[in-house]
Amino acid sequence: DTALLAQGDRHLLEQALLNITHNAMEHGPQNGTVTLTAGQTQTRQWLQVTDSGPGMPEEVQTRMGQRFVKSRRSRGSGLGLAIAHSVMTRHGGQLRSTAPTPAHGHTVTLEWPWT
Repeated sequence: DTALLAQGDRHLLEQALLNITHNAMEHGPQNGTVTLTAGQTQTRQWLQVTDSGPGMPEEVQTRMGQRFVKSRRSRGSGLGLAIAHSVMTRHGGQLRSTAPTPAHGHTVTLEWPWT
């Protein structure tokens, strides 16, 4: 294991990571898995959360990061991803979402510059 140092506002990055991790745990399948990974290159750094669920509905995926956007089955307020998006914008980065396969797994990535 190698330690990584992240550049940025510790508290904001922690809040963004907590929000995307909470979403993975809340919306992934019962008894599913949630995996957190981190990495960096010479120009960028990232934190990723992957769950074993089916991913976001397309109507949510296209509006991800907007306030109060959530799927019909969501019990949340629709603010978690908006907060994460705001934190990434403040850090000059982006919030990305990808599904490893159409039916299984969903990854949300916080990515911002490493200087």
